[in-house]
Amino acid sequence: MIDSLEKINIRDSSVWVARHGLTSAQYQSEFNKFTAEGFRPVQVSGYAVGNQDRYAVIFEKTANAPAWVARHGLTSAQYQSEFNKFTAEGFRPVQVSGYAVGNQAFYAVIFEKTANAPAWVARHGLTSAEYQSEFNKYTAQGFRPVDISGYTVGNQDFYAVIFEKTANAPAWIARHGMTSAEYQSEFNKYTAQGFRLIKVSGYSLNGQDRYAALWEKSGSGAWVARHGMSSQAYQDEFDRYFYQGYRPVWVNGYTVNGEDRYAAIWESQNGYNSSELQAIDQTVAQFMQDYDVPGLSLAIAKDGRLVLAKTYGLADKSTGQRVAPRHRFRIASVSKPITAIAIMKLVEQGKLKLSDRIFGQGGILGTTYGTTPYKPNIDQITVEHLLSHLAGGWSNSSNDPMFSNPSMNHTQLISWVLDNRPLDNPPGTKHAYSNFGFCVLGRVIEKVTGQTYENYVKTNILQPSDITDMQISGDTLAEKKANEVTYYGQGGEDPYSMKVARMDAHGGWIAKPSDLVRLSVRVDGFNPKPDILGASAIATMYQGSSVDPGYAKGWAVNSANNHWHNGSLPGEQALLVNTSDGFSWAVLVNTRSQKSNFGSDLDQLMWKIKSKVTNWPSFDLF
Repeated sequence: MIDSLEKINIRDSSVWVARHGLTSAQYQSEFNKFTAEGFRPVQVSGYAVGNQDRYAVIFEKTANAPAWVARHGLTSAQYQSEFNKFTAEGFRPVQVSGYAVGNQAFYAVIFEKTANAPAWVARHGLTSAEYQSEFNKYTAQGFRPVDISGYTVGNQDFYAVIFEKTANAPAWIARHGMTSAEYQSEFNKYTAQGFRLIKVSGYSLNGQDRYAALWEKSGSGAWVARHGMSSQAYQDEFDRYFYQGYRPVWVNGYTVNGEDRYAAIWESQNGYNSSELQAIDQTVAQFMQDYDVPGLSLAIAKDGRLVLAKTYGLADKSTGQRVAPRHRFRIASVSKPITAIAIMKLVEQGKLKLSDRIFGQGGILGTTYGTTPYKPNIDQITVEHLLSHLAGGWSNSSNDPMFSNPSMNHTQLISWVLDNRPLDNPPGTKHAYSNFGFCVLGRVIEKVTGQTYENYVKTNILQPSDITDMQISGDTLAEKKANEVTYYGQGGEDPYSMKVARMDAHGGWIAKPSDLVRLSVRVDGFNPKPDILGASAIATMYQGSSVDPGYAKGWAVNSANNHWHNGSLPGEQALLVNTSDGFSWAVLVNTRSQKSNFGSDLDQLMWKIKSKVTNWPSFDLF
C-alpha cells in the first residue's frame, strides 16, 4: 500500500529525477510537474501491484533534447493506434514497457523524433516462439535488439522488442526466458568478458521470476546492476549507490506472486575510480574485523558538499538486515555539539548570556531544583562553565550522576545531585568532563524557550539545516525507533540497560551520519553552505578555555583548527569531525569494543579514508 507520494520519492538531482511505486494518477502528476520544469522521461516501466498499475520512471533534463512523446496505460489496440499516429509523423519508439493488469496487456511507450535515425523495427505481443522467430529474422538482416520488455498475461510470457540497424554497432548479447539463477550465471559470464548490462526486464512465469536482458561491449565508466529487489531493498540499494556518486539509468518494476520487485542499473557520475572505493572498503573491513563491529555507517563532506556516504555490515544480526543510509544510530556524546549549537543560538538571539548564572536567586533555573541554601559555589556556575566542563564537579568518573538513580526523572535527579554531590573545585578553575552539566543545559534551554529540549532543537537547529530525521533515543530494545540499528555489547555490556532518553542533551540523540555532517557544515564558518549561527557565535563556540585550550564549548579543538567530538556508550561508538581544510565527517558503529585503541582507531580510520582519494568529486549529494 502506498501512503503518500513523499514515501515513494527516490532522489532528485539538478538533471535527473527517479520515482517508483507511482499509481497512474501519481505518475501523471509527476509527469506534468517535471516536464513543465524542462525534464523528459527517458525510461518508464509499468507493472501491477494488487491489480492496480504502478510505474517507475526516470526523468532527465537534457540540452538539445529531441522531440518526444510519452504514453502509458495503453491497451494493445490503443498502443497500435498511437504507434501508427506518431510513426507517421516521423517519430520512432525508443522504449516500450509491456505489463498486465488483471488478464489484460497494457503498454507504456516513449517516442522520439531524431534526424538520421537508424533503420528500426518494433514488435509487441509476441509469444516466446514468435519473439525468437523475429529475433532470428532481423538479426540475420543486420539488426540488433536495443530494447526488450518481458511480461506475462494469463500465465503466458510475451515480449515487446525494438530492433535497430546501426553502423559500427558494438558487440552485443541478448537473452530471454532466464530464471534468476540462469540470469545471474549469464550476467557473471558476460561481464567477465567485458560486456555491460544495458537493459533488463523482469517478469513472472508460474510464480517464479524470469528475465530478459541485453548486454553490450561499450562504455568504460563504472556501473552496478541488481535484480530481484523488494521495494525497500531497491530503496536501500538506490541510496547506497547514490551516496557513492552513482545515478540510475534503468529501473524495471515487475510483480512476482503479487509483490513488486525491481531490477536496476546504475552508472557512476564521474566520481571515484574503482580502486579508490576498493581501498576504502578494504580499510573499513579490516577495522571491523579487528574490533568485531557488526555494522558501520559513515559520511564525508568537502567544502560543504556531501561527497560520500557508505554503509557496511549488519544493522540487525538476528534478521541479517544490512546497514543502509536510512539507518540511525545512537550518537552518545556527539549530542553535546548539538546542545552547544542550541545554546549559542539563544545567546546570539539575546535570550541568554554565557555569563548567566544557572542556580540560585537571579539564576536561570532559580531555586527550582534541590534544597536551598545550596552547597558552596553551586550558585556561581554559569552557562559558559557548563558548556566548557568547568562547573567544578559532577564528572563522568565512576560516580557520574547521569548513570545513577535510574528511576529518577530530570527534575528528581538534578535535585538529588544538588543536595548530595558538592563541587570538587570552584567553578572556572578546573576542567572535568561532565555529562550532568549538559543535562542541566538541556533544562536551561527548556526554561528559556518554554519548549521541550527535543522540540526546540528540532525546530530551531535541525529543521533550518534541512534535517528531519533525528530524535531522542528510547532505552530498551522494545523502544527502538523506526530505521534504528540494533546495538551489541561486548565484554558483558548491555546496551539496553541504560536511561538513554534521560541523557537527551548530553547523549540521547539518534542520527544518520549524513545528517550529522549536514549539521556540521552549517556551523563550520566556511562559505559554501549558509551557517545557522553568525561568525561571532561560531568563533566563540570553537574558542578553547584558558583552563583547557583543548576543549571549547561543546567541541574538542586543537591548534590545527580542527573541531570534533566523540561519543561512546555500551553498544555504540560515534565520531563527528570538522577539519580546517574544509572536510566534515561522521562515523557511527553499533558496538563498543573493550580494546583500548578502539576509539582512536575509529578516528584514524576516517583520516585513512581521506587519504585514499586523490581528487574528491565536485558533485553534492546533500
